[in-house]
Amino acid sequence: MGTIEELKTVGNSVVRKLRRQKLEQGKPFLIWSNKLPKDQSYLEYPDHSIKVVMVSPNLKSFTIVRELTKVQEEAIRNELNLF
Repeated sequence: MGTIEELKTVGNSVVRKLRRQKLEQGKPFLIWSNKLPKDQSYLEYPDHSIKVVMVSPNLKSFTIVRELTKVQEEAIRNELNLF
């Protein structure tokens, strides 16, 4: 079994691959962040826009809370290393 750092690296790699696949298929990708309130997350769309959404308790639907500006989107991508 690998170290915690090795497991984090592998996990991050898998999530990045899944994100890329979903966006290439024309599907949005949900991004959880501890920088947002517990019931909110980022939703990245194939057109590269990002919105803050409130996810329902059953995780089957969401409500758009706000849309981010291009500058905010870029800052989130930098912060989360999504390039």
